[in-house]
Amino acid sequence: MLGTDRRDGESPFGFGSDATVGLAIVAEIAAELISGTLTLLDQDGLYGAAALLRQLVEVEYLCWAFAEDEDEAKRWMRSDRDERLRTWQPKHLRERSGGRFRGTDYHGHCERGGHPTPEATTLLTAHSRRVPPELLRFDLAHHGVSAWRYTIDATRQLGYHDVSRAAADTHELPEAITRWEREDRLRATASETLTSFSDAGGA
Repeated sequence: MLGTDRRDGESPFGFGSDATVGLAIVAEIAAELISGTLTLLDQDGLYGAAALLRQLVEVEYLCWAFAEDEDEAKRWMRSDRDERLRTWQPKHLRERSGGRFRGTDYHGHCERGGHPTPEATTLLTAHSRRVPPELLRFDLAHHGVSAWRYTIDATRQLGYHDVSRAAADTHELPEAITRWEREDRLRATASETLTSFSDAGGA
């Protein structure tokens, strides 16, 4: 129904559009990561939430790449492990982004929630250095909104203008994002604090 990859014998999976399926998979991953992060934050599990947040940052990078060029989603979908190690690691996507994504932000996520390091004390319950949970909630909103917007842009790249327009016009999320960006008085302060927090972790 979607695309010509199967008809032309190009899809190794028999999909009509490998790019569409690739984008859909990444969107599903993002949804599960966001849901899981919220669950952990509700349970005061900051370290576990931070680990999922690091994964969401990687998904955000992929959504950006797919929004830039529909062939990227197709290439990613058809890639094997060796190709992903050569061209699809976070550092490769940051290099291709031309400075859109800061290495210090990603490395900060890795230091606190990606690898076991002493920086975990900023997230663990019994330590005085522990950051407020609200900081991670802001970080989740920041990266989640970014991934959402890139996903909508990617649907347009794939030619699904009606789908992206419907998502923007009828879904409650765009309105909630606009309201958050306009009305949250803590947003500017949280953004500055988060930048310092990420840079410190990435040093």
